[in-house]
Amino acid sequence: MKLVTAEQMRTIEQSSVAAGVSLDELMENAGLAVAEAVRDEFGEHSELFGKRIVILIGPGNNGADGFVAGRHLSTWGAKVTAVLCAGRKSPDTKRDFAEDLGVVVVDGLGDSGGESLRQLLDNGDLIVDAILGTGASRPIAEPLKSMLFGAVESALPVVALDLPTGLNSDTGEFDVAGLPADITLMLGYPKLGHAISGDPTVTGEVAVLDIGIPDGLDSPVKTRLLTSDVAASLLPERPVDSHKGTFGSVLIVGGSQEYLGAVTMATDAATRSGVGLTFVATPEPAYRQVGGVIPEAMYRSLPVGDDGALKASDAAGIVLDLAERSTSVVLGPGLGTNSSTFEFLSSVLAQIDLAKPLVLDADALNIVSRTYKWWERFENQAVLTPHPGEMSRLLGISTHEVQANRVRTALEAAKKFDKVVVLKGAATVVAAPDGRLNVSPWVNSGLAKGGSGDVLAGLLGGLLAQQPNDLFDMASLAVFIHGYAANVARDEFGETGMRATDVIERLGSFTKDVFEVDRFSE
Repeated sequence: MKLVTAEQMRTIEQSSVAAGVSLDELMENAGLAVAEAVRDEFGEHSELFGKRIVILIGPGNNGADGFVAGRHLSTWGAKVTAVLCAGRKSPDTKRDFAEDLGVVVVDGLGDSGGESLRQLLDNGDLIVDAILGTGASRPIAEPLKSMLFGAVESALPVVALDLPTGLNSDTGEFDVAGLPADITLMLGYPKLGHAISGDPTVTGEVAVLDIGIPDGLDSPVKTRLLTSDVAASLLPERPVDSHKGTFGSVLIVGGSQEYLGAVTMATDAATRSGVGLTFVATPEPAYRQVGGVIPEAMYRSLPVGDDGALKASDAAGIVLDLAERSTSVVLGPGLGTNSSTFEFLSSVLAQIDLAKPLVLDADALNIVSRTYKWWERFENQAVLTPHPGEMSRLLGISTHEVQANRVRTALEAAKKFDKVVVLKGAATVVAAPDGRLNVSPWVNSGLAKGGSGDVLAGLLGGLLAQQPNDLFDMASLAVFIHGYAANVARDEFGETGMRATDVIERLGSFTKDVFEVDRFSE
């Protein structure tokens, strides 16, 4: 499912005009589709009759769509009042036509506008937000701020056209003075801002309405929302005559005396990815405690000195030997960042086969971020899996800057480093150097706990071992499966009670569900 920015939506609309569908036709289609959706919420024509609907009208096309919707609702028997929340250009044919068909227009900006709006809301049944849509680009100011506060205070259900007022269509940032919706009716295409906002309470239930845009006009758009269908199409094939060598092998390099759980969880997740073989290389102090904990994996100890620090050269030699026998390599979970580990990882990255696909996670990212222009010395295809703090260190910017525009940050990092980037968080984004971007549909605070990233890294390494040439697709698939499993865990334990290990145990849920659907549909 393609996701569009405000600018991309405008481009698609202009392409629609060139294809023979005018902006006026799109507007009429949009307004009718919105009116039908609102009518359906009331159930039947008879239930809509007499309902008092307040439409908040903005200055642009979103407001015009609101007038069209109001016109239809009025002809179907609703009592529709359109409240002007901004000045509109004259002539305003959509307003004129709406008034001709019974829509009452109130100037909310006038001296008595505030009181009129309060009275309408006190006696209303529904608010339709047709103020800004995709046009939100600056902080909400007076007098609109007070109008929206009154709408929130009324506690009436809100239906938003395209996007709730205050939600940025590109960044997902929501103005504190905005108007959350119970239902959001997106016009033509789903908007990127909604997908990455990470807060479903802002948009409520979401539907995308067909407004008559010709097929094929979205081909330049490189951003999409990950869905079950998309993820299912990316699953590695499992031939009936396969053997363990068919599905590759992954090497997990991580762990330390202080961080034992990280490498164990990454290893456990890898073994549930469908990979044929899983190797683990971990420092001797960790090896003595976790070696063999995951019986399906094969463990190697990395030598340390009397002080417990890695013997960098010897340890690197062992890892490089194991990497030759592996299809993919995961570096970083629980590895630590002391000077000997820095030397060890630098040596591995300098000598590893350039054709070997890598996953750099956690401490591997923190280590490379301390190396000047590390990306110019590191030619392997790789997936980087930073959380916002790690991304801030990689790019040398603040975490606030990372979070202010997660999509732009991920795309810029992917292009700069020439690597696939998985920027973790609510609605995780996966960016490719060529500008492709996939957005996860999952928002689950239960993943905001230690170990979640280790699980994702191990799962990704295992998937990459099965399809080593498809880094962007396997990163996207790993993100989807990880989120799917987390939702299953949340359903059982709740967001507070679920743990990363609960997610690991449910990593097979998506594949199982897909195969069961396929089997029963045959």
